[in-house]
Amino acid sequence: MKNHSLEMVSMDKAEEKEPDWLIPNYVPRYQITSFAGDGGSGKTTAWCSCAADISSGRRTFLENFLPDGFGGGDPQKVMFFSAEDSFEYTLKRRLRKNGAKLENIFSIDIADERFKDVKFNSPFLERLLDKYRPALCIFDPIQAFVPPDMRMGDRNAMRNCLAPLIGYGEKYGVTFLIVEHANKQSGVWGRKRIADSADIWDISRSVIMAGETNEPGIRYLSHEKSNYGQTGNTILYAIDDEVVCFKGYTDKKDKDFVTEIDYNSRQKPQRDEAKEFILEFLKDGEKEIADLDEMAAAMSISKNALKNAKTDLKRDGKIKTWSIGFNPKRYFISLIATGKSNEYDKN
Repeated sequence: MKNHSLEMVSMDKAEEKEPDWLIPNYVPRYQITSFAGDGGSGKTTAWCSCAADISSGRRTFLENFLPDGFGGGDPQKVMFFSAEDSFEYTLKRRLRKNGAKLENIFSIDIADERFKDVKFNSPFLERLLDKYRPALCIFDPIQAFVPPDMRMGDRNAMRNCLAPLIGYGEKYGVTFLIVEHANKQSGVWGRKRIADSADIWDISRSVIMAGETNEPGIRYLSHEKSNYGQTGNTILYAIDDEVVCFKGYTDKKDKDFVTEIDYNSRQKPQRDEAKEFILEFLKDGEKEIADLDEMAAAMSISKNALKNAKTDLKRDGKIKTWSIGFNPKRYFISLIATGKSNEYDKN
């Protein structure tokens, strides 16, 4: 048994500190931030952009809410370890394109035999942190940096594994960003969206979820947890030639986007069925819309699926609608024949 000292600190003598931020409102300094999302949601490019900005002293794209002239600071060191992408073939290019000061960014490539010794609780990692003293250290993905004999689903396993990072944060002045895959189960959000272990959510002081919106090319970062205040607004962004392009903020959260995507996924087969019905129904020529709607109902096609199918086909230039008369007014629909037009076409 260790012969520990019995001295403790009374709270009247304890130092009281205000939260400090590496990225204001989103990434607290010296703590663990989780960054989770589905494959292809843009996580890697997003963290490359943040790493590039921190290395060069610019404010990150998460900080566009700040007035001009605020945010950023002195260039700082960044360390990263990626088990999914080689820095020689992928990550150096992305960092460079996003404006990194490359001499401030350090890594060990996945092909290096030392990479396997980089674990959250390894003496080797602590030695690297002590030598380089980075402001930010990124691990992508979490599974690559836990001991091989540890079961991530065991209760408190991840908490014990990640605990050393909390001590390293204050000791070496480093903030940790840990990248995780999201749970692919539909209809879940929040802590249930982080795969493998609920301990990851619990030990993280901040959690950011990445995903894709229903708008083509637009992605989001939803701030889902903050132990030091209210969560920040959700960031909307696009990726153009591996460069992050800020698009704005929204009050919507991960739950809202997940719900929308799940709903659209359920609706898509019905919408496709409705589109096939419309095209088949109009093969013999123009029809009154009331007749089409009546036949669709008889075939158990929902009004919502039929409406969405009409919108898609009109947008794709496959059908047109028009009206004749005034009292009563009659509404018609037909296929659009290539190279032909209709004098009644209002679209």
